[in-house]
Amino acid sequence: MSLSQQETINLKVPHELQASTSLDFSFRDVSYTVGKGKNVKTILHKMSGAFKSGQLTAILGPSGAGKTSLMNILAGLKTSGIDGHVEVNGETRELKTFRKQSVYITQQDHLLQDLTVYEYMMSAAHLKLGNQFSDKEKKSETKLVMKTLGLINSKHTRISCLSGGECKRLSIGVELFNNPSILFLDEPTSGLDSSSSMQCVTLLREIARSGRTVVATIHQPSSRLLDHFDQLYIVASGSCIYQGPVESLVPYLKTVNLNCPSYHNPADFVMDVASGEYGDVLHQLRSIVKNGRLIYNQDSPSGSLALPSSEVDELKEDLKRDNDKKKPNKKNRPVYAVPFHTQVSVLLNRTWRTIWREKMLTKVRFLTHVIFAVFFGLMFGSVGNDAALILNNAGMLFFNLMFIVFTAAMPTVVTFPLERKVLAREHLNNWYSLKAYYLAKTLADIPFQILFPTVYLVIIYIMTKQPLSMERFIMFLLIVIGISLVGQGIGLFFGAGFDIQEAVFLAPTMAIPLLIFAGFFIKLSAVPPYLNWITYVSFFRYGFEGSMLAIYYGRPPVDCFQPYCYFRSPSKLLEQFDMSQSSYLLCIAGLLFYFVALRFAGYFLLRFKLKSMR
Repeated sequence: MSLSQQETINLKVPHELQASTSLDFSFRDVSYTVGKGKNVKTILHKMSGAFKSGQLTAILGPSGAGKTSLMNILAGLKTSGIDGHVEVNGETRELKTFRKQSVYITQQDHLLQDLTVYEYMMSAAHLKLGNQFSDKEKKSETKLVMKTLGLINSKHTRISCLSGGECKRLSIGVELFNNPSILFLDEPTSGLDSSSSMQCVTLLREIARSGRTVVATIHQPSSRLLDHFDQLYIVASGSCIYQGPVESLVPYLKTVNLNCPSYHNPADFVMDVASGEYGDVLHQLRSIVKNGRLIYNQDSPSGSLALPSSEVDELKEDLKRDNDKKKPNKKNRPVYAVPFHTQVSVLLNRTWRTIWREKMLTKVRFLTHVIFAVFFGLMFGSVGNDAALILNNAGMLFFNLMFIVFTAAMPTVVTFPLERKVLAREHLNNWYSLKAYYLAKTLADIPFQILFPTVYLVIIYIMTKQPLSMERFIMFLLIVIGISLVGQGIGLFFGAGFDIQEAVFLAPTMAIPLLIFAGFFIKLSAVPPYLNWITYVSFFRYGFEGSMLAIYYGRPPVDCFQPYCYFRSPSKLLEQFDMSQSSYLLCIAGLLFYFVALRFAGYFLLRFKLKSMR
């Protein structure tokens, strides 16, 4: 949907959204290598450059030139395999501080699809503005940002229903609340039509004019789009072949006898040059700008220029004095805008809304529990009060656990890897700590992990005629809820550390050995001694034993409708499964241990996953 059908972007950035601090950004001799040993490959070759506040800079380059790698390094997303110096206002970049001063907007708009524009922006406002702002001020700021970005009429629209241009503007808007001084954008016009691309770049230019440093990688911009940028930084084969104003690009190419045809898009022409279609001139171009150390300007006497050393020294001294005045005590500096409990509260509210509106996590899961409860109830009939069918009842108790575990695990396994991309972007941009996110994610789903198994158990308990004892029902319910929470932990663990395809395969596959040692398929006493330890790490064993003890321990004889029933006495059944000496409390403790252990394991795996991305 075009803006003409809704409202126009306010091209004037309001005073409230002006940059609080202007920061110049530079880097020297930055190299980037991947691989080890004989397989080492150098992606970037000692590149240098400078981006100034108040300017919109485009990083151009053909596919494989290294522009995205350079962007990831400059934004702080990549931290390994890197050599060189990165400076902010002439001082070495301190990464934690820098992440508070900058934001990185990825090529793909990873947003929570089930929230509305207003809900998503309000959650960003709560997390990024801090508790010193009142709710009224946060709402006012949110409205101002939406008006500036032309999103007022989409205020109550779910993000899944937004156009590509609206999603891109939303991705930019949620990062403006804490007044970042530097914005990095990876292919912000990717997937947009020419009109939406122009609106996006126009917005970025106005954001730069508000005193910010804005740097974006752009893939083959039109000549009209190119004119909206102030500076170009062109990459070829991991080196810089041009840095300077847009209008100086064509004269620069002429210095090496590369004449851009009239009415030809300079961006297309320089891409052909960078791809080697005009001969081996890259080394010559790299030498002119000294791999980014110099900024070319046709209006300067020498063509290529950098600031005189005296001006550089004077500027550094001024900036250092200003920074010393503003610099807070590092020990007392808060890492995030709001304290931990506020982060958890905001994320819990947001996650709850997402779960409630996600069909797989609510409606489908609820209907699945009801339908299968009725199905199992019809299939097993009155096995709970018939001694002749008591082994069938044991089988029902076992498969009941399998159903609960997999229905608790699989929705999280499927949905969490998708949400992990949102987490990577927001956590990188310093919205909240990983601990706060993970705690909120865990807590938000617990009510559903209690409600759905309870509904399921009430139906199947009554239909299969289990003993009408509130004590036994509660004991059984605790086991079912416990195994459901363990299933949720499995989903979090595999969803946190693996992609969807891997997680969907590994989660049920890894559960098979634990199923075998649960005590249903093989008696625990028949397990070979060298494998006996596996029975103690099988959460299915604790679930199955707990269920059997809840239903049969200390129970009077079961009704027998035949001349003789061997298992009329429940104690014989428990002896048959080697459970006569088992402890119900130990089963609860075992499930509790898994509940805690899986969540800790999932957290550390997720933290490792995010670190490995860098």
